[in-house]
Amino acid sequence: MSPKLLLLVAALTLAGAANAVTVNLTDFNFGPPVNAKIDGTGGSPSYNGSAGAFIGTQTDAPPVDAKRSSITATSPTSFVAWCAELTQSFSFGVSYEYALVDGSTYHFGNLLSDPNNHRSTDLSRLFTAAAANNFVFDSAGSAAFQAGIWEIIYEHDVGYSFLTGTLRGAASDPANQTAFNTVNGFLTTLGTYVAGYHIDVLTNDAQQDFLVASVPEPETWAMLVGGLGMIGFLRRRRKVA
Repeated sequence: MSPKLLLLVAALTLAGAANAVTVNLTDFNFGPPVNAKIDGTGGSPSYNGSAGAFIGTQTDAPPVDAKRSSITATSPTSFVAWCAELTQSFSFGVSYEYALVDGSTYHFGNLLSDPNNHRSTDLSRLFTAAAANNFVFDSAGSAAFQAGIWEIIYEHDVGYSFLTGTLRGAASDPANQTAFNTVNGFLTTLGTYVAGYHIDVLTNDAQQDFLVASVPEPETWAMLVGGLGMIGFLRRRRKVA
């Protein structure tokens, strides 16, 4: 798959005040989903079921900033979103009204206080890590990445890892564990990545909230790939040799 298609960014991103958006999510973005097993303690939720990015459409949103438009969208109204709230649900093929808010103003994991906005920043770093390392987004990769998003949102201990803390994650089927191990590597080294993505959230009191992440401006992305992507490039080159 092309590295550009691995960015998985949304066509909804707007900074500033909340905007009304009608959202209709239609399916998982990579076909039949893989199950993730999330074990939560100390206030973190537990979950065992399908995980991964969703594909859908939106209407009634203000015009999208051209510098933040999605490179994965098949049309101006199509977008990719990730679950930002394990404690709510929604149905495919049903239109819901959402408010589009900047991730820096959203209380991830129902935390009332996040003074340094580190969760939004760390989510941005996770997207940067995936892109810089050309992470493969198939059904297993998508489920693992979604679990990584939940780890950042709901972890109450210091640091992130699927193996320690108040939220632990793994593939329900051991055959899919490799992707989870890769994402765990991103989580445990998150501080080495630049927060290169803008994080927004579609929020609705009655249904599940969704996270969307926008691609950096071209000059910013070139800098990220030139620096952070070099290790991944060299690794791939050695494999080919």
